[in-house]
Amino acid sequence: MGYYMRFISTDDREITLSILEQALLKVDPRYSISAVGELRHAKDLYGLIQIDLLDECDEEIAELKEDVEEARGTRRAEVIKTLDEARTMVAVQVLWQGRETEPTLLKIDPLWDWLFSYRTGLQHADGEGYYDRSGLILQVR
Repeated sequence: MGYYMRFISTDDREITLSILEQALLKVDPRYSISAVGELRHAKDLYGLIQIDLLDECDEEIAELKEDVEEARGTRRAEVIKTLDEARTMVAVQVLWQGRETEPTLLKIDPLWDWLFSYRTGLQHADGEGYYDRSGLILQVR
């Protein structure tokens, strides 16, 4: 199954693998994203990225909404609104490759930093919940 993290964008602006790669290269020239979405730092593989437009991911959005509707929290309505207005989803299947959790996630963080800086939306992490740029805003199991 795997561990997934997603950025659910409500922004009209395009998000492509090429745009994301250019952003990561500004952080560190050892980053690369292949045409099939392999996220690498140097030669090490950290994740597989898939970018879907709303019509390609509406089933996944519906599943995420079901989980949010069962959650409790003061920012639940904000998360539902983001899911309702979703335009694009950037999903990353995190690949541990025998590494510890924290060092692996730190290599992926620049991707989320750029998305929060240049696109509107929220991040979702499997088994955790929804984040804005300040941190966890809604815990979802």
